[in-house]
Amino acid sequence: MPREIPQQTYVCLRGTVADYSAEGELWQRFMPDLQEQGIVPTGPGGCIEHDGEFRESDVDESVFLPVAPGTTAREPLTVHEFPSRRAVVATVTGPYAESIPRAHEAIAEFLTEHGLSAARVDDDVATHHFNVYLDDPGVTNEADLETAVHLPVR
Repeated sequence: MPREIPQQTYVCLRGTVADYSAEGELWQRFMPDLQEQGIVPTGPGGCIEHDGEFRESDVDESVFLPVAPGTTAREPLTVHEFPSRRAVVATVTGPYAESIPRAHEAIAEFLTEHGLSAARVDDDVATHHFNVYLDDPGVTNEADLETAVHLPVR
C-alpha cells in the first residue's frame, strides 16, 4: 500500500461544508471559477480533508484538480505546489459514503501492522489526507465509482 506520490500542483477551492455529503457544494462553486479563469486540469481531481479527525458537521475541506506547474489562479482559488511524499493508498469501489470509510479502516489497520504513522501537521496541507476520484460521478454508476484514498506517512 505505501507508495511515493510524485510532486504535484493542484488548484483548490477551500471551504467549510455542513458534512461530507455536502462536498458537491464546493465543486459547484469550483468548476465555474476554474472555467472563468481558463485553468485546464491535467487529471482527475479530489478532496483534501483539513480536519485531523472525522467530524459530524462543519467539515473543512478543499476540492482540487491537478494542473501544470506554474499555473496561477485568482481568489477564491489557490494553487499549491506539493513536494513528492510517501503515502499509504487504499483504492476502493462504490458509493463515496460507504467506500471512503472502508478505505480509512484499511489504512488504519495497515499503519498499525507496519508501524507507520501519519505525517500530518495541521498547518502543512501537503501532509493532510486526500481522496482522488478516479471516475466522474456524473457519468459513472455510483456502485462503480473508484476512489484512491491517500494518507501521507512518515
